[in-house]
Amino acid sequence: MMHSPTGNLLIDLYKALKSGNVPVYTVLPGAEVPEPLLVIGSHSEDDSPSGKAGYEVSTTEVQIDMYYPIDDRMALEDQIYQTKNIIKNSTDKITRVTARTIVDSSIGRDVFHVIFLVTAYI
Repeated sequence: MMHSPTGNLLIDLYKALKSGNVPVYTVLPGAEVPEPLLVIGSHSEDDSPSGKAGYEVSTTEVQIDMYYPIDDRMALEDQIYQTKNIIKNSTDKITRVTARTIVDSSIGRDVFHVIFLVTAYI
């Protein structure tokens, strides 16, 4: 079955992240699911014309959230490094991966919440 370019990007990201050591979801699971975990979340697309390629290229940004136990910052930093490498190597369409770390209690307990923004040209 043929998928849209964005669909293919999401499939590539999901498959690559599943090969790592952190469980991957497409929606945030219930509070009973322990950290660490990854959630492939929302995305946005920009198909503004470029001077070189016209409308042939679309810039897509995908948000991936990682929730990580609050008790080990060094292990978190190692996991961020590993996860960024997995994301960057999932497809050659990815041009940039940024990560922002915050402390978050929205899931009922304090955790590190890492927000990865993945930029790709498709």
